Amino acid sequence: MLDFTSAQFKRVVAETVAWCAAQCLNDSHADYAAIRHRRALLEQSEQLLQEARTNATQSWFRRKVSETKQWHQALALLKQVRDSLGPMEHRLRSAALKPSFALDEFGVDAPWAEAVAEVVAKRSQLVGQSSRAGDEAGGRLLLYVPSENLADGAAQHSSNGFFDVNNVPPWVIWIDFSEKTLVSWVPPALVEAAQMGVDVNPEACIHWAD
Repeated sequence: MLDFTSAQFKRVVAETVAWCAAQCLNDSHADYAAIRHRRALLEQSEQLLQEARTNATQSWFRRKVSETKQWHQALALLKQVRDSLGPMEHRLRSAALKPSFALDEFGVDAPWAEAVAEVVAKRSQLVGQSSRAGDEAGGRLLLYVPSENLADGAAQHSSNGFFDVNNVPPWVIWIDFSEKTLVSWVPPALVEAAQMGVDVNPEACIHWAD
């Protein structure tokens, strides 16, 4: 079972929070009204997606979910959120923390563990050079299971690049890899982007920690 209470885990989370704060990835300078608006749009889209799935399965002629009115309304709301966030591919994948392993070559767990350990070590060194602290409040722990990934690209598109084509969250927020699961800490201002990827991930290889 993943242990989120160990001293080591808490230290790495604290370093990740501090690094994100130094890179302005936290929401301390963000427009809170805009964040609340995005989250409201996300809640509406999630409700519409659920209605779309229900209507599609209960329809007597078994319509596709993508053919329902609710599905198209949900996508329109998600587009508003994506447009307000802007592209994220380069913003979240700092060369300073990039692992030396090719992400699309991870077929077994060992390279994942090595790559995450490499990122954690690099970030720890960089944070040690900075006195700026970060606020963990509002952030969330995200779980990703590489062995369950279908790499369909849906999460990448929906999240505006927060996830890559293989559903991998950006390495700047990696925390730990154990029990076949990558654990990441998502800053408050980026929770909406991650949520959009989670919502459209059919195999559920990415999901929030309880």
